[in-house]
Parts: sequence; C-alpha cells; structure tokens
Amino acid sequence: MLIYAISDLHMGDGGPRDNFAYGNRASDFMSFLDMVDENDGQLIICGDLFELWQNNLSKVLTKREWLLDRLAEMEAIYVLGNHDADLYYFMDTWQWLNHPFFSTMCSEYTTRVADRMIRFIHGHQADPYCSGDTPGLGRITAIYSGLAEDRNGGPMLDKYRTVEDRTVGRLEKLVSFWNRLRGKPDRFTAINRNLRELPPVADVTICGHTHKPGRIGQWHYNCGTWAEQVNSFVRITPGGQIRVFDWVNNTAIHNPTELPI
Repeated sequence: MLIYAISDLHMGDGGPRDNFAYGNRASDFMSFLDMVDENDGQLIICGDLFELWQNNLSKVLTKREWLLDRLAEMEAIYVLGNHDADLYYFMDTWQWLNHPFFSTMCSEYTTRVADRMIRFIHGHQADPYCSGDTPGLGRITAIYSGLAEDRNGGPMLDKYRTVEDRTVGRLEKLVSFWNRLRGKPDRFTAINRNLRELPPVADVTICGHTHKPGRIGQWHYNCGTWAEQVNSFVRITPGGQIRVFDWVNNTAIHNPTELPI
C-alpha cells in the first residue's frame, strides 16, 4: 500500500486568519484526496491539521465537519501537532468529540515498510519554542500574527508572502542573528539537528512543523505545508522508496530539496 503523509494545513474557521480558506487550497486538497483514494493509499496527517492557536476550537470543528467526514471515510491517521495540541488530552477519550475521525488521533505513529521502521511525528518535539502543551511563546506569536491577519483582511500579503512570514519572520531573524553571535545554527537547522537526538525508535522520521519540504539523507523527510504558497506531501511506496512532492495543478511534482543540518 502507498502511504501519503501531509502536514500543517492549519485549517481555521473560514475567517481572515484561515490560511486553508485562501484561494483554491480546499479544492486542491480535495483533488489530492481523490488521488490518494484512486491509489488505495493510506493517508497520515502529521499534525497541525487545525489552527487552534488563533481560532475557537468548536467553531473550527463545526466549520470543517464536511472534511472530517471525508477523512474518516479514508481512515486517515491523525498525529497531533503543536497548533492542535488542545486536542491532546482527548486522545484516550475521543468519543467526547463525537466524530469517528478522532478515533485515530495519536502523538506519533510508527509502521514498518520493507526493511525500515518509519516514525511519523509533527516535529515540534524538536523545537524548544513549541514542544510543550501549555500555551507559551509560540502561541503568543501566533495570536499576534492572527491580529495582523485581521487587519490585513486575510492571511496573504501577496501571491508569495504570508502575513505570518512578515510578523513572525522578524522574530525568527532576531533569534537567528542571536544564535549566530553565539556560534549556534539558525532555528530551523537546530530543529533538524534536534530531530536526530530524539529517542531512536525508527530508521526514518517523517514530520512537518517547519513548513519546509525536503529531506536530509535517507533518515528525515519533511511534508511541508498546505498553508502557504506551495502544497507538499511525502509518498512512501511498498518497497520503501520515500520521496517529497509538490501538488501543483492537480499533479505531483518531485521536490528534491535537501534541508540544512
């Protein structure tokens, strides 16, 4: 069976803070799901399916019930991320959420494909700014971005830049500059390195979180995001071949990006 891994849709309530509601992203995602179905694939969502740092939980879930129905029919596996960490303590009591989609909700998922054990996580576990489930700096910056999106009337500045890029990007630049002064890597490179320090329960780690699709060697593959300019995913064949793709005009295009470490 083919496995398709996606991450970071950041679905909101349909308002100006909802990246997933921008442009044709929802219809593009439905065509991607059609492709997964046509190939009898297994879909794994590697976290941040919802944007709960900026939106009301009940409003988001009721707005996206139609999509939850589709994902439940596909028996999609749902790995939680930091932006949907508010659901974490429902993992063993998912019936409270009254929808079968949440029955597969987990903090990580592992499976063996060919001769390799593959772990699916969100990736925030390797990011000290976002690794906890108690609201902190990460959520504060997300709320600040949400207020900026409200003022902008939407999540995009133009075709290529998000409001979040401008607002949180300033903080990222300051953190990266401070790290360089101390002889340390930038935040995203540090996250990639930290992934390697996680408990070695698998040969390969598939995750999202950074919104940067690509791979590092044969041990790490990033799904990218469906909340910015390009929608991406990871595909794993029954023989164990793992590749990153962009979904452009209803077509899968190989993305050969090598990520920094």
